[in-house]
Amino acid sequence: MMSSKTAQQASTEVFVDPPKLPDRFADESYKLFSQVKVEPPTVEEANRIRKKNIRWILPFLCVGYHLMYLDKQTLGSSSILGLLQDGHLNSNQYNWLSSIFYLGYLLAEWPQNWALQRFPVAKWLAGNLIVWGCILLLHIPCNSFATFFVVRFFLGLAEACIVPAFLLILSMFFTYDEQSVLMPLMWASGNSSPITSGLLSYGVLWIDTGSFSSWKWFMVISGTLTIIYGILVWFFFPDNPISAHFLTLEERAQAILRIASNHSGIEQKRFKRYQLVEALKDPKTWLFFFHSWSQEMANGLTNQYSLIIKSFGFTTLQTTLLGCITGLTSLVSLVAAAIILGKTRNSRAWISVAAYIPPMISSILLITLPWSNRWGLLAAIWIRSTGGIPYSVVMIWAANCSAGHTKKTVVIALYHVGYGLGNILSPQLFQEQYKPRYIVTWWVILWIACVLPTFIVLFLRYYLVKENKRRDQLAKRGEIREIGVIEHIDEDGERREEVVDARQLDLTDRENLAFRYVL
Repeated sequence: MMSSKTAQQASTEVFVDPPKLPDRFADESYKLFSQVKVEPPTVEEANRIRKKNIRWILPFLCVGYHLMYLDKQTLGSSSILGLLQDGHLNSNQYNWLSSIFYLGYLLAEWPQNWALQRFPVAKWLAGNLIVWGCILLLHIPCNSFATFFVVRFFLGLAEACIVPAFLLILSMFFTYDEQSVLMPLMWASGNSSPITSGLLSYGVLWIDTGSFSSWKWFMVISGTLTIIYGILVWFFFPDNPISAHFLTLEERAQAILRIASNHSGIEQKRFKRYQLVEALKDPKTWLFFFHSWSQEMANGLTNQYSLIIKSFGFTTLQTTLLGCITGLTSLVSLVAAAIILGKTRNSRAWISVAAYIPPMISSILLITLPWSNRWGLLAAIWIRSTGGIPYSVVMIWAANCSAGHTKKTVVIALYHVGYGLGNILSPQLFQEQYKPRYIVTWWVILWIACVLPTFIVLFLRYYLVKENKRRDQLAKRGEIREIGVIEHIDEDGERREEVVDARQLDLTDRENLAFRYVL
C-alpha cells in the first residue's frame, strides 16, 4: 500500500514508476474485470446502459430526497397544526427541536460514513430508512419538550447516512457530467416537498378524530411512507454496478468502463488511513466544508416558513396552501439549473453564484419592506428558493473532485458535518426577541449564508482551474502515466505483478495526475 508520504507528494511530483499496491487494496472494479473481459461499450451500448441506470437508480433517489425533505417539513408544518400546544412548547424550545436533530446528524456523520464504506451501501441505507420511519411514528405519543427532544435527536442519527449514501451510489453509476445534471433534478424532487407537505397539512386539517391531533396524522403518513420506501430499497436498490440486478455481467463491466472519464474507481471496502490524512490536508476539502456550513446558516428557515408566513397575517388554511409556492419555485428553479448544466460544460460555479442573487435580494426586501406589505414580504420568502441550487450543485461537485473511496467518503462526511453544524446554529437565529421582523436574522443570513458562500465558490473555481492547468502541462510533457501494478502473493509466498488501468487501483485525485477537476 502506498505510504502517506507518497499521497502527500503526489500533487507536486510525477510518478517515475507506476503506482503499485497489493490486490486486497484494489478497487472493487478490479475484481469484476478479473472475472469478465469486455471491450469499452460502443455509443449504442453506453446509451442503453445509461438508460437502464437512470430507469432503476433515479426514481429511488428522487423519492428518497422527497421523503427526506418531507420529513424536514413535518416539524414546520406541525407547528401550525397543534404540535406547539400538545407539546407545551415555547418558541425557544421549538427552535431547539430543530437544532437537536442536526446535532444528532452531526455526531452520526462519521460513524455513518464509516459504515457506508464497510457494509453494502443499499442495505445499510434501507435499514436506516426503516428506523427513520419508525422514529417519525414515535413523535405521536410525545407530549413534552423532553420527549420531543429525544425523538428528534435519534431522528438525526438515522438520517445522517441518507445523502452520503445517495452520493456514493450516484458516483458509481454516472459520469461527472451526468451527475451535475441529475443532482439538481433530485434536489428539485426534494425541495418540491413543500407542495406535498402543504397539501397534506391542508388535508389533515379536515380529519376530525378527537384528541388525535392533525399533526399526528401528518407523522403517521410520512412515517409509514418512509418505512415502505426503506423496504423497497432493501429488495430492489443495488449496492454498486457489480450487484446491479438489472444489468448482465458484461453490462456491469461495461457500466464501469462507461464512466472511465471520471478517472476514479467505484468502491473499496478497506479503510485507507493515508487517504483520510490526505483528505484532511487538502485545502479544497475545507473550502467545500465552509461552503456547506455558511450555506446552511439560512436553513433554519425550513422549520420557520409556516410560522413566518402566518405572522404576515394569513390564516392557517391560507398558510398551508401559500407554503406550496415555495416548493413550486424550488422545483422550477432546480429543473432550470439541471437543464442549463446539461447544455453547458464547467458551469457549476457560475450557476451557483447566479443562484445566490435572489436570496440576497430576498434578505434585503425582508429587512426594508414595510410590515403592512404582506404580499411583498411573501414574495421575498418565495424567491429564496433558488438557494437550493448551490447546495445541490456544490455537494456533488465536492464528491466529483475527490477520488479514492476512503478520501471521497471523508470529503462527503465533512461536507455534511458542515451541513449539520450550520443547521444546529441557524434555528437559533430566530429568537423570540427578534420577532416579528427578524431584522438581525436577515442581516446575518445575507452576509453569512449568501455573500460568503458566493466568494467561496468563486475561489474554488480559481483553485481548481489552476491545478488543472498544471496537470495539462505535465500531460503535454508525457510525465503522466495511466497504468498501475497489482501485486499478488500466492499460497507459496511467491509474488507476481499485473499491469492494470490506474483507475482500478483506488487512487486519490492527488495520486492520479490524469484526474481532472470538474468546474
